Amino acid sequence: MNSVEKTLVVLRALAGHDRPRSLADIAQRTGINKTTVHRILQIFIAQGYAVTRGDGTYASGPAMLTLAGAALTDRDVTALVRPILENLQRHSTHTVHFAVRSGSAAVYLAKIESQQPYRMASRVGTQIALHCTAIGKAILAHLPEEEVRAVVAATSPLMRNTANTIVDRNLLMAELEAVRRRGYAIDDEENEANVRCVGAVVQDGAGTAVGAVSVAGLTLSLGADDVPLLGPLVVAAAARVSAALGRTA
Repeated sequence: MNSVEKTLVVLRALAGHDRPRSLADIAQRTGINKTTVHRILQIFIAQGYAVTRGDGTYASGPAMLTLAGAALTDRDVTALVRPILENLQRHSTHTVHFAVRSGSAAVYLAKIESQQPYRMASRVGTQIALHCTAIGKAILAHLPEEEVRAVVAATSPLMRNTANTIVDRNLLMAELEAVRRRGYAIDDEENEANVRCVGAVVQDGAGTAVGAVSVAGLTLSLGADDVPLLGPLVVAAAARVSAALGRTA
């Protein structure tokens, strides 16, 4: 293999697993000696395509996820998943969003309007924060803890959009644990007053949290009592989107 081929092989080994890998493991899986793998990983770290853990393991970095988000957009993934989103809108009756992670934020790729007389202010292409949206919290809840802390550090101080926005790091980590237990995230007027959202994570074929699906509505029509009913619908739709992106389990 030439140097470019070796770089691509290491890149695939790094991105193709849902947990951090040691230098020895990557070298064994790629058939490339540890010295060369280490040199390639150092380049990846410098460019943001990899991060190193305190225990000597390596994982995908934010630049790789940003690249993945751009690739999803280029593939016109919205056409692939739109029928799933439309089906969720019909069954939930609320506005549906699909967004992908882009570094320390997320970007809306698709929006299916509800039949309600009002329209949500969200727009395709808009960047949203991760700490105060259902989509963002669904993504964060399925990232390694070290990566979550890195995202929070990169966006600190956490912006307060409403009186309900969680801006304390410890409270946010506790909220993410609640998201994992429930299986879905809730934005209870945390990003925008009088708007409530329910979101669930979308994962790619490697099990990486690349985005999320959500339903959103004014609190007058999407009450707190509606959330437990909508949660399973959103989770099921997000699982179907994940399957469309190659997730097999």
